[in-house]
Amino acid sequence: MAVPTRTKGLMFPLELSAGKHILTEGDDLIEASIRTILAWPLFTREYVDDFGSRLYETLEEQNDDILITLVRRFVIDSLNKWEKRIELSKLSIYRSSVEKLTIDATYKIREINIEDTLRYEFYTT
Repeated sequence: MAVPTRTKGLMFPLELSAGKHILTEGDDLIEASIRTILAWPLFTREYVDDFGSRLYETLEEQNDDILITLVRRFVIDSLNKWEKRIELSKLSIYRSSVEKLTIDATYKIREINIEDTLRYEFYTT
């Protein structure tokens, strides 16, 4: 089941069709929004300084349990603040390799009460 069609918006990267922006709807839009929030560094967006997450602050940290705890806090804080259409129900973070964390976020779409899961790969140095 998809999100009701009244949820429409632009997805990044922008796509054009016949010279017009393509509006995306449904759960694809929510997933794209979550990815944008997690990837966007704080204090770098014009007019909305506090948009994004603090994940970029951990790029050069050692891949250990402390990093996992920081990443968990940063993901929860940013999604709770910027994505009001969802409610996080489970967040799993584990080391995929020496330089990569895998974030599995299970969330419920509030409007239709359906759960979905997003996998986000986060690379450290």
